Amino acid sequence: MVKAIKVFNAISVLLFSVILLLVYAYSPIMVDLNIEGVKEIHKQSFFYYAFGSFVIVNIVLRMGVTLGSRNLAENLAAWIRAILFIVNFYLASMIGLVGVMNNTNHIAPSSYGYLNFLGPVFLVIWVGGLIFFIFKKK
Repeated sequence: MVKAIKVFNAISVLLFSVILLLVYAYSPIMVDLNIEGVKEIHKQSFFYYAFGSFVIVNIVLRMGVTLGSRNLAENLAAWIRAILFIVNFYLASMIGLVGVMNNTNHIAPSSYGYLNFLGPVFLVIWVGGLIFFIFKKK
């Protein structure tokens, strides 16, 4: 299970990278974020902020997961390491959603609203599995 989690984590990093590069390539010069206080930023700034945030989140999560899962059973430690996949997948879906919202000429944004809910759904499934592993009888 540990090897499968490592493969999924590597796939999620690759998925984020590909989605971020595609969004960068197809975004207009000014990316609209629809956040209060920040209306539009340059697509280079968006790219660097997204990439930097991704790297920082992954470093912090990897350190926390590594320190937190030292003395746990192998299956439970692997399940805890899966949070990296969940977070990376959610970040990739959010970057994809920003890309869809900024490329309305070719893509209808209304059909991609589910991207906003994928991360929380996977997080709830992950927490349910974590509870199952913790209370599972040996």
